[in-house]
Amino acid sequence: MMYNRSYFLVGYSTSATFAAILKQMESSWWNISPSPFDPTGAVIFHVDKLNGVCLSTTANITIESDTASTSVRNFFSSTFHLLPGCDGCLVLIMNTTVQNMDTMVKLLKLNIAVAAEEVNLRSLYLLGREATLKDSDFEDFKKQASCLGFSGEPQFIYDSKNGVCTEGESVTNDLHFDGDE
Repeated sequence: MMYNRSYFLVGYSTSATFAAILKQMESSWWNISPSPFDPTGAVIFHVDKLNGVCLSTTANITIESDTASTSVRNFFSSTFHLLPGCDGCLVLIMNTTVQNMDTMVKLLKLNIAVAAEEVNLRSLYLLGREATLKDSDFEDFKKQASCLGFSGEPQFIYDSKNGVCTEGESVTNDLHFDGDE
């Protein structure tokens, strides 16, 4: 696990709705730290900038070997697998089930059509300690994505012109990522 602050640099999703969310995302950074309550857990605090609005979320996760999992009451559950990546990078492949997708889209104040209440999706994220990525690392990640069944261009590529939100300027969203509740 890569602790401390990481920048979300590149992302793919198999869900059209979630891909639309990624396309509206301007930036995201995560701070991963050991859980103060669970020796096998971690806490992820992340701040996303969507349509100029900064939203922060905290999620408790459980880690076993190279797999992490979290669930959010009445919204979604995810299983993350840590994959090899470039130096200073964290590559996550996620299987997620989202319940009440329309509610989540409304809470995030996004104008996205939702085709189903429940969505099962796979996502692939590349995070890095730095806010920039070497071209060669980007190309390697795209090849890795292709091998994992993700096609085309990523739905999210961080552009440093967008900047990142500070912790103090974010609004805590109403999803309440409290772990397995």
